[in-house]
Amino acid sequence: MRSVCLVMLSSVTTAVTLAATGVPVQGFHAETAKFFPSKGNQAICVNGIVPVSVSSKNVILDLASPTTQFNATAIFQELFQAGSTIAQRAQLGERLVEATYGIGGNLCLPRNGTPIDAIKTIQVLTHGVGLEKSYWDIAPGYSYVDSAATAGYATFAYDRLGVGQSDHPDPIQEVQAFIEVEILHGLAQLFREKKIGGYNFTNIVGVGHSFGSILQVGANRKYPQDFDGVVLTGFTATITNLPYTILANNPSIAALNQPDRFGKLPYGYLVHNDAIAIQEPFFRYPYFDPAVFQNQVDRKDAYTFGEEFTIGAILEPATAYTGPLDVVTGQFDYPFCLGNCSFPDDQLIKVLPSLYPGVGREKFESFIVPENGHYINAHRSAKLAFDHTNTFLANNGF
Repeated sequence: MRSVCLVMLSSVTTAVTLAATGVPVQGFHAETAKFFPSKGNQAICVNGIVPVSVSSKNVILDLASPTTQFNATAIFQELFQAGSTIAQRAQLGERLVEATYGIGGNLCLPRNGTPIDAIKTIQVLTHGVGLEKSYWDIAPGYSYVDSAATAGYATFAYDRLGVGQSDHPDPIQEVQAFIEVEILHGLAQLFREKKIGGYNFTNIVGVGHSFGSILQVGANRKYPQDFDGVVLTGFTATITNLPYTILANNPSIAALNQPDRFGKLPYGYLVHNDAIAIQEPFFRYPYFDPAVFQNQVDRKDAYTFGEEFTIGAILEPATAYTGPLDVVTGQFDYPFCLGNCSFPDDQLIKVLPSLYPGVGREKFESFIVPENGHYINAHRSAKLAFDHTNTFLANNGF
């Protein structure tokens, strides 16, 4: 097993508070920190880069970076063909990756006059594949950040590795599901040690969406003490539908699909091909505003071959986690429900016995969001989901 020491960030972080906002920016690189309001003006936020150190056992993938779109498409065709063994054949062993990555994030606090010391709970928000951190703060009325702030919670929405403001290392050997679990763990530890924002929140709640929910399960399994509460959105315990979703996304080489945005990225970085490739698995018409849909199309972001080849490896029961658990998924979610989360029965409640057997029934809730698809936050009924989640957290003492 080789130990590979990768990019070390040398920028100095700052521990000051901008008096005009009262938002602490400790832990962010001084030259990157900037302040802005949430879309509905219910939170004041600081955006910047947070260094996160990780040690991860990745897999060595015998997979060359594609040279053309034909080549990239053929890899997915083989990955999902009947009897395929490419996922097994591509794994040549383990590789220890030790690195410090720059992770772009938004730390948001309620703007309702609540003193910082009175805010006891931080929600760490992990987005899914093809999205970036703005999924949690899309527009007025479509902002989970606003809803959480109104309920008295701080939030930290971040770009996963290889996305948005975060570092973009090797898309095959580094940006894998394993290392993203370690980044989520690293963020939780930084909050525990009051190294982001300079305040030691009493409670840390992990909120995931889609692949972000899978990462949350992986973190709960490996580090059950990291999070005091968990909310999984756009998720069920069934991932057998994901190949259909990925093929519907028509994965395209990011640098070729949008050279103005992604032209400098290696060809192992991918994006959903076009608007149809996003609508078909993620949006259910007519339950969304076309302008909000277009916003999500315009803000699509990258994912990697490394993630696609390792996504299923981290989804195992989090047997030692015993805290509160909430599962929230759209009625017409395609990736995890094949378009009907009530057929043949409620798919969400199966998460408890299959993935969280240590959570008592009294600590568990689920909610099928009516008239909603996979991108919950971008449908008109998003507020129903927001209100349910923050009520669940309040009822569980957060």
